[in-house]
Amino acid sequence: MRKTDRSNIIKLNRAARFNSVVIIFSIILIYVIASIVISISKEPITTYKVGSSNINNNIKCTGIALRNEQEVTSSKSGYLIYFVRDGDKIKKGTPVCTVDETGNIIASIKEAGENDEGNELFSDKDYAYIRDVIDSYKASYSDVKFNNLYNFKSEVESKVMELSSQVMMSKIHAGGTAVSSTLQTIKASESGVVTYYLDGYEKKTPETLSEDDFNTANYKKTSLTSGDILDTGSTVYKLIADENWHIVCEINKDQAAMLEEEESIRFTINGSSNEYKSTFTLISKGNDMFYLDISLNKYMVDYINERFLNIEIILNKIEGLKVPNSALLEKEVYKIPKDYILEEEDAFSKTVNIIRYDEDATSSDAEEQNIELIIYKTDEDFYYVDKDAFKDTDQVYSKDKKKTTPVLSLERDNLTGVFLANAGIADFMEVEIIKSQDEFTIVNNGENLKEFDNVVLDASQVDENQTLY
Repeated sequence: MRKTDRSNIIKLNRAARFNSVVIIFSIILIYVIASIVISISKEPITTYKVGSSNINNNIKCTGIALRNEQEVTSSKSGYLIYFVRDGDKIKKGTPVCTVDETGNIIASIKEAGENDEGNELFSDKDYAYIRDVIDSYKASYSDVKFNNLYNFKSEVESKVMELSSQVMMSKIHAGGTAVSSTLQTIKASESGVVTYYLDGYEKKTPETLSEDDFNTANYKKTSLTSGDILDTGSTVYKLIADENWHIVCEINKDQAAMLEEEESIRFTINGSSNEYKSTFTLISKGNDMFYLDISLNKYMVDYINERFLNIEIILNKIEGLKVPNSALLEKEVYKIPKDYILEEEDAFSKTVNIIRYDEDATSSDAEEQNIELIIYKTDEDFYYVDKDAFKDTDQVYSKDKKKTTPVLSLERDNLTGVFLANAGIADFMEVEIIKSQDEFTIVNNGENLKEFDNVVLDASQVDENQTLY
């Protein structure tokens, strides 16, 4: 057999082989340790999974109720006695109240109520009716439905007022001429709704309201009740003869702009589940403030005792994708005319012809190049492209090469977007903002950003095209 020539083989001793292994493993260990240190010291990039959302675009405001309130006054001074319950509808000629100059009628009723005669003020039939009302309430009582309590209270008050009025009228008739000569019984001059309070808003109109009128902290309401002592000429009650009334809200210019194109609005009052619909007008008050004047011709009696109402104007809900405000950033781009682009319009990647100069920038150093563009957005006339594809000394050729435009002369625009993180690289993606809130923004669910996409939570932490993980 032919012998192998081993004269050119160099043999390492055991110590040399050991040192080589140590060096290789040491290098690997240093690399691993350095990678760990860099990874630990580097601020982690947090991503956010985009979800669908909607926001309530309703307008909430405080409204002032304005009605055609007629103040009825007394021609005598004395003690006030009501025959009709506050908020009741009455017919023309109905006795509403009387003013007792001597106070004898009220004194006799109180005296009767404090002794055995009080039991005779109401008949057995009257007491039976009140007991039936109480029993009916007890049978239908629910811890959940509190409106039953208000209905019960209203019904009892109405009946007690009705019976008390009958008792007082009988006392007046029993007193004969001696009593009636000291009384002024005031009847309704026309049909309507009566109410017993004063607050200074009786003569106000939507045009005469001021900003101070909306300050509820300064609001003062004086209630009129049986037993009050009145001076001559004092108001004894208010009569609202028709159902036409207004709710006036103070809104800002942005809210007014949202309503300008609307012919009517839907709204709720005091958080009720009932929705109302009405026409409205906007009254400019200067300083970017407006009055929203809602005109109504019903429901007035439901809010007869309230001057301030919580109004919510119901607008369309805004639906889209929810992203944190911290994920949004602005990117400056060039706008290149479409007649400069070489590729077909339906191609995703597009190129443009440029003249590029060396850094020393002499005409002899010019070089013609085609560069591929990153398209962020397009419209009828322009492509919005990444600036980083160009140098400041570049000139852009038109498609037919008949004209050139320096890059620095191109139009620019700022696009709002996010860094898409689906592929592990910070990829800028333009978004269309619908509405911003405190910490989040609703954007359109379009071709660019979709539900369940991952975006960089804090856009200020990364650069475009940076590797994220």
